[in-house]
Amino acid sequence: MKILGIDPGTVSFDLCLLDDDKVTFEDSIPSSVVAERPEEMAETCLRLKPMAIIAPSGYGLPNRHFNELSQKEMFELTLVREGENVPVLDGMKKFFSIVKEGNSDILFVPGIIQLPTVPRWRKFNKIDMGTADKMCIGALSVEMVSRKKGVSYAEVSHVVVELGGGYNSAITIDKGRIINGIGGTLFPGPGFVNAGAMDGEIAYLVGGFEKTLLFQGGASQLANKLGLPIEDFTQESYPEAFNAFVEGILFAICSQQALLDSREVYLSGRLTGYENIYRPLKLRLEELGYAVSPLPTLSNRSKAAAQGYAMVGNGLYGGRYHPLVTYMMIDKAEGSVTDYIYWKERV
Repeated sequence: MKILGIDPGTVSFDLCLLDDDKVTFEDSIPSSVVAERPEEMAETCLRLKPMAIIAPSGYGLPNRHFNELSQKEMFELTLVREGENVPVLDGMKKFFSIVKEGNSDILFVPGIIQLPTVPRWRKFNKIDMGTADKMCIGALSVEMVSRKKGVSYAEVSHVVVELGGGYNSAITIDKGRIINGIGGTLFPGPGFVNAGAMDGEIAYLVGGFEKTLLFQGGASQLANKLGLPIEDFTQESYPEAFNAFVEGILFAICSQQALLDSREVYLSGRLTGYENIYRPLKLRLEELGYAVSPLPTLSNRSKAAAQGYAMVGNGLYGGRYHPLVTYMMIDKAEGSVTDYIYWKERV
């Protein structure tokens, strides 16, 4: 069973092909290339001839096949209003128009808000509790930590923090199931590119709110250096921006003590590969009593989210990881990401 997972990142799109439980192909394609020449990624996917492509699923859909999608669901993948232009999302439309002509099934998987393991009251007035890629990272963490420790899924409890090239997020795992998530646009502090949670009064004063604002206001911009290389982002060089970045992560993790007894934290994402970020964050968390480790993965080449996409897809199609997706109730996902908004008639 060949399942291809595709993770859509701010910096790159990563591909991971699982043949049963073995990673047989991996690639990383700059997001700018996907935006400008989506046919290149499409040709790679078609050449691999997977049984199914687990597609970049944006905010998430409850396990929908491409040929089942309604116009409403197509909109909910990205939540981009008509008339606004986000180049990489335009590229993805072209990508889908090419790969749908192949013989592979195309499946979109859920975001965290659509999981029945997250209590309904935690979903009110939220959309971004963690996009589909974050849900897949959560699933990967349950499988890999269970395997690493030699314990059942029910004995796995921790927080996974994803520090991506643009956004930060936290996924809370209790007894092997996702019970909460804090997505990038809800995160209590800036990501590297995104501002994190925004004061409602700021949103009001800004007025017309374009999608592009969600790609602004992050730590790299707070450092007042356009195009700041990740390796140059240190507490010594940019103390205020760095402190805002790190404290946001601490706030997110520590807040989950209200829901979780475990003091285990796994760090994932592009930024964790940089010692100038990983080491001081790990030290701060250890000072607070947390046990901190890098998230174990199937491979060190592709991003964890791409591996998670492939793993979840394998399970949903009845493969090696079927027990994982059924235990985590990913197969029971339902509803729309907009179901819990009080002002729904204005959306």
